[in-house]
Amino acid sequence: MVIRYASAILNIAGGAALLLGLLFWSGVALQLVSLHMLLGLLTVAALWVIVAAQMRVAAGSSLFTLCALIVGALTIFLGLRQTTLLVGPSHWIIQVVHLLLGILTIGLGHMAKAKSKVKT
Repeated sequence: MVIRYASAILNIAGGAALLLGLLFWSGVALQLVSLHMLLGLLTVAALWVIVAAQMRVAAGSSLFTLCALIVGALTIFLGLRQTTLLVGPSHWIIQVVHLLLGILTIGLGHMAKAKSKVKT
């Protein structure tokens, strides 16, 4: 049940964060950066809850768990520090890496949820 709720949060918060991020790239809705950050934190928290629950339910891989923890931490770090990294014409690199980490965060959450359904 915990995995189901966390997965719903992952989908809603992650999808909304991705949508807002894409809007920011187009120069729209810049006043919603704080909401984007909150949604990103919720997405990472949901990933970590799913992975922790998956470890208990299906005795998952500790390497997968470590990967999910690291990706989540990197997503948060990059999101919070994004405006101060590679300022100038190369800043798009940070934005693309942040986008990819966000997509990877959501993907790892879906993978962990799928792994929790497999009986070992």
